[in-house]
This record gives sequence, structure tokens and C-alpha cells, in this order.
Amino acid sequence: MNFKPYEDDSLLFSKKSARNVFIVLVLVFFSIYIGSEQLGYVDMALYGYLWATIVCFVLLTIRITSWTLRPPTRRLWKQGIKMMASPKGLKFAFKTLYSNFGEQKFIRNRSFFRWVQHMFISWGVLISFAITFALVLNWMHFELIEPKTYVVVFFGLPMFQMEADSFLAFMLYHGLNWTGIAVIIGCGMALYRRVTDQKKIVEQSKEYDFFPLVLLIAISITGSLLTVSAIWMEGFSYLGIALAHQVTVIVFLLYFPFSKFWHLPLRFLAIVVPMYHAMAEQKPCAKCGREYATATQIKDVQIGLEKRQLSVPIDKTSLHFSDLCSECRRVSHRLGGYGAKVHLGQANIVLESNGRNGLQAAKGEE
Repeated sequence: MNFKPYEDDSLLFSKKSARNVFIVLVLVFFSIYIGSEQLGYVDMALYGYLWATIVCFVLLTIRITSWTLRPPTRRLWKQGIKMMASPKGLKFAFKTLYSNFGEQKFIRNRSFFRWVQHMFISWGVLISFAITFALVLNWMHFELIEPKTYVVVFFGLPMFQMEADSFLAFMLYHGLNWTGIAVIIGCGMALYRRVTDQKKIVEQSKEYDFFPLVLLIAISITGSLLTVSAIWMEGFSYLGIALAHQVTVIVFLLYFPFSKFWHLPLRFLAIVVPMYHAMAEQKPCAKCGREYATATQIKDVQIGLEKRQLSVPIDKTSLHFSDLCSECRRVSHRLGGYGAKVHLGQANIVLESNGRNGLQAAKGEE
């Protein structure tokens, strides 16, 4: 089968991006229209946040489109959706989702300090996103039905009632304050580790590692100061604090698609990659017989390389260099470069150099 790299169509990225952005904008508009009950509950105080959020979604869509157009990524994305379509895959996905997102074991296995830090930041940011987007996009609002009773309305549907001075109302009203405190603690721990861990300084950059943390702290502090000003300072400097908070949030939303936080959408891979190893049959190395990857994963690597015109087949055989484990690939390539014969015990084939920095079946082995 003849594959062509996506660069052959110079307009493919533009066409895909335009299509995906249009779909996202339509979905966002209708979600706002339905959530605000035909634009009847649009909060004009959040108007600036609303447009910054829409622009963020547009930029994020363009970035994800670019990412998924890469042949290896596109293949991995399709395989992940295909595997999740099965009951076994869906069960594995929820289990992995809980492990990687809920408990975040991949961080806890490295360091307990980093795990606590990451839990504060990740859950603080994710819950803040959930609350902010629900309010800014007008998906959720509060309606006064009695002098001291509110009903929480989500997408036009009344969810539950609460007394204005109840503990539940207090927790909901200050939800962003609680998540802000968590973010400040987590970012403070992260800054401390980055400053004190001298081994990592060479690998760090102020723009990539420090600025996002400082930005999150600024958002959390200015957001909390709004509550402080309203409750304990009789509204002193409230307008100035609100403007500072809005500016920092807008900067964050516009910076998000190009920042270190870009790894959030990539967490999809944290589910797909383990599924490769758990749901497909392991394949032995063609030389040593050691199982090193699944047949599905190896085939996808071969397809991805072929689409990028980087395929490295073993000439005069049906094998590919990816049919060897990493150790056997290095050894076989080195031996072939010195003119030695290479015996693939598992495949029962003898190879020799093809004279072009590769390998082929030895004479008499075709």
C-alpha cells in the first residue's frame, strides 16, 4: 500500500483547522445559547472572560489539529478510539483514567513530595476550569426563588436548592477560593523544588517552567483578594483588583495553548499507550525471541514510518527493523556494518549488509 506524507497537501492543515474551528465555535455558541436559556442569563460582568475563553478554544483546536495531523499521532489517536469502543477497552480506559488522573500513580512512584505538589496543582486547576467555564460560558447560574433560597440551574435545568446562608452555599460561592489556595500551595512547592534542585537548572527555562507557575499564583491571589475586598475591606480597591484578576486570567487563557499546560490534552496518550500493552498480543523479537512490544504497536510504528517516508525494511525479506527489539537492532546494524553475518534465530533468517547502511537477506536466504 502506498502512503503519502500529509505534507503533500499543502492546504490540508488549513482546511482541517478551519473545519475543526468552525465545529468548535458552533458547539460553543449553542452551548452558551442553551445554557443561558436563549441568552437570557448572560453575565455581562464576565464578558471579557467569555471572549478570551472562545479565543483559547480556537487556538487550542488549531494546536490539536496540527498535532493530530502527524502520522504517528493520528495513528495512535485512531487506535485509541478503536480500542475504547470495545467493552474491554472501555473498562481498561476507566481504570487507567482513575489511576492516572485520580490517584496519579505515575507521579507518586517518583516522589511523594512531587505527588502532593502535582495533586494540588492538577486538581486545583481542573476544578477551577470546571467552575470558571460553567460560569463564563453561562452553562450554570443561580436563581433566587425565595428571599433566602437559591436554585442552581445547569443548562436550563434546575438541579437543587440551597439556603443562601447554608454551609453548601458557602462552599459553592467560594469554590474558586478553595481551588486557588490549592494552586498556590502546589505552585509554591513546585517553585521551591525548581529552585533547590540544582540538577535540573540546566534543563529549565524561565518562560517554560517558572512563568506558568507565577501566572497561576497571580490568578489565585488576585481572585482571593476579590473576596477579601468584598467581605473584610468594604469593597476597597475592588475594581482595581477585579481588573488585575481579569488581565491575568485572559493572559493565561491566551497563553495556555502554547504553554507547558499543553500537556493536559496530551493525557489522552496516558490511556492509549498502556492499552497497547494490555489489550494486544505481545510479539517476540525476530532475533532473540524476547517479547518487547505488541504486534499492533509494531505495525503502527511501521505504518507511521512509511507515511513519513522513513521506513527501514530489511531488504529481500518481509521483515522490518522494528521487528527486532532495540538491543538486537543496535547489534545487528553494527554487525552488518562490519560485514558480518547476522542470524535471526526466531525468524530463522541470515542477514548481511546491503551496502547501503542497511541489511538484506544473505544470498541463498531469499
